[in-house]
Amino acid sequence: MSEEQETAAQPAIVQALLRAPPAEAQLLLAWSRGLGAIRHGELTGRKKAAAMLALTRDNKAAWPILKVMGRALKIIVWDARSWKLRLGIGAVVGTFVAVGNGGAAIVPLAGGIGLPLWVLMGASGALLGLLADVVKKKMGKTPR
Repeated sequence: MSEEQETAAQPAIVQALLRAPPAEAQLLLAWSRGLGAIRHGELTGRKKAAAMLALTRDNKAAWPILKVMGRALKIIVWDARSWKLRLGIGAVVGTFVAVGNGGAAIVPLAGGIGLPLWVLMGASGALLGLLADVVKKKMGKTPR
């Protein structure tokens, strides 16, 4: 199995942890061991929850946890996607930032449908990527 296939087979959270700086990874390791000790300890109910929150506060683990979760979300939403989908996502975000929730009306055969512009532009961005792939495949198969 190649390194790229191995990386793709790992869950996003594992990939995000592997991308974490060593100091942050050590902090999260110590924090998770502390959570395990509390979980298997003799405290009950609310005392366990309070001890876990205190451990998170004392280890200052909240920000590193959020950063790892953000990295994992980026891997899921962006890194693991094809360029066609990235083009569509980019069109959606760009249009939403530029015009907000402005609308466009589509009137096929006298029946009007109102769509937000970001939906319309996102779909057309993904369609452009798909068309580019189809043309590239056709050009690659034709003899020169």
